[in-house]
Amino acid sequence: MSVYEKTIPQWKQDAVEKLAKTINDSEMIGLVNVEGVGAKQLQGIRESLRGSAVIQMARNTLMIRALEKSGKKSIKDLIEHVVGPVVFIFSEQDPFALSKFLSENKTAAPAKGGQISPKDIIVEAMNTGVAPGPFISELAGLKIPSRVKGGMIHITQDTVAVKAGDVISNAMALMLSRLGIEPMELQLKLIAAYSDGEVLTADSFDIDIDSLFGQVIAGHQYAINLSVYLGIPTKETIPIILAKANMEAKGLALHIGFFSPDLLNQFLSKANSEASALIAAVAEKDPEAIPSEIVSQVQSAAAAAPIAAAPASDAAEQQKPEAAEEEEDDEEESVAGIGGLFG
Repeated sequence: MSVYEKTIPQWKQDAVEKLAKTINDSEMIGLVNVEGVGAKQLQGIRESLRGSAVIQMARNTLMIRALEKSGKKSIKDLIEHVVGPVVFIFSEQDPFALSKFLSENKTAAPAKGGQISPKDIIVEAMNTGVAPGPFISELAGLKIPSRVKGGMIHITQDTVAVKAGDVISNAMALMLSRLGIEPMELQLKLIAAYSDGEVLTADSFDIDIDSLFGQVIAGHQYAINLSVYLGIPTKETIPIILAKANMEAKGLALHIGFFSPDLLNQFLSKANSEASALIAAVAEKDPEAIPSEIVSQVQSAAAAAPIAAAPASDAAEQQKPEAAEEEEDDEEESVAGIGGLFG
C-alpha cells in the first residue's frame, strides 16, 4: 500500500516562517477585521499607522500555522479569532492605546447601493468633466441640478443628494463614484489582541476614556474624604486634617466656654449673637419689658451686619484678609453697641 504525502509549497513555508518570527519579535499581536475595506482604503490606513503599527496580510490557514509555530505563551488562544476577513497587526503599543488610535483614524470610502448614509451627502456645484450625454439625464433623475457649459456638464448648485439615515440607491452610489465623492468612513476594528501572555477581545477595548478618567478623579476624592474623616494621615491629606482639627477645636472651645486669647473675636461675636437673640425673645413675650429703642438698635445692627457664630477657617482668613478685617471691625462695632445697652 502506498502512502500519499502532500508537499507544502516552499512559498507557504517561507510565509509561515516569516510570520512566526514577526509574532515572536512583537510585543503586541492583534487581529483586525478588514471586511468591506478596499485596497485603496487599506493603503490609506496603513499610511496613518506608519510608526505606530504594521499590518500584515496572509491567508487564514497560514496565519493559524504561524501562531501554532510561535513559542509565545498562550499565543495559540488567538487562533479561535482567526475567522473571516482578518489580518495581523503588530505594534509595540498596548492593545488599549492601539484600539483607540484605530477608532480615531478613519479613511474615506465610496458609497455602495443599499448602505445607510451616516451623514448628509452633499454634491457641490462643480464641473463634472463629463461631456453632454446620458449622464445629464441621470443627474436630473437624482434631482441634481445641472446644465451644459463650455462643452461639459456642470452641477449648478450645492445639493443634499442623500440625507443622513437614508438608504443610498444603486444609481446614487454610481453617480457619487463617477464624481469622485467618497462619503463613507472606514476604520479597522481590533477584534482580539495578544499582550503580556494574555489574549484580550474587543469587549475589553471598548472603554470610554473620559468616563474612566472621571471615575479615577472621583475615586481619588473619595479616598481623600475617607482619610480626612477617619483621621488617617497621608502626605496629601495632612494639611486638610490639621485644618479640620483646628476648626473643630475652635468650635469646641466656643461651645464649652474655654477661653483662648486668639478666640476673643469669636467669643464676643457669640455673646453678641446670644444677647440679640435674648432681647428678641423677651420682647416677643413681653413688648413692655425692654425699651423699644433698644429693640430697634438690635434689629438695625442685625440687619446692617449679620453676625456669624461659627469661626472661619484659617485658610479662608488667609485667602480673604481684607474681608476678614472688615468683618472683625463690624463685629467689634456691633459688640460695642450691644454692650452700651447694658452699661
